[in-house]
Amino acid sequence: MLDEEKIKLMTKISIYEKQEEFEGLNLSNYYKEDYVKYGCLRTLVATTIMYWLCVAAYIFLYFEKILVDLNQVDYFKLIYGLMLGYVVVMALFYIYAFIVYNYKYSKARPGLIKYNKMLRKLIKLYESDDTSASIKSGRVKVYSQIGGMDDLELMDERSEESGSDN
Repeated sequence: MLDEEKIKLMTKISIYEKQEEFEGLNLSNYYKEDYVKYGCLRTLVATTIMYWLCVAAYIFLYFEKILVDLNQVDYFKLIYGLMLGYVVVMALFYIYAFIVYNYKYSKARPGLIKYNKMLRKLIKLYESDDTSASIKSGRVKVYSQIGGMDDLELMDERSEESGSDN
């Protein structure tokens, strides 16, 4: 027999999963602070690589000019300029990443809460069906402390009485 409430819940859950394409579900694996820190760290690593690749590209583009001016360059000023540019770029991208990842997590959080509520409700519906079916069949699921699950026969009062009479 089809349960209309289960079908509606499963449909809503499926729609949420398809809309979010599991991106929102991946956020549920992290606390907000951890997600933001991880996102900022990825951004800083990518920014570092891209900054130094841009510096290398500049060197390759103007290699002839750099070779001509090689003896007249103030190396301390050059390194100071490169490092200052690196720090400024890193600070800008860090602030940008911090804002973006906070916003992204905050935006996805209400949907995750609703999704988890629907999942809990669906699990309760399945558990209530399992317990009602097991009581009808005379079997009850017993959870052990280790985590295993055993099926036990329910004893009728009649079987207990007949066992005690012998």
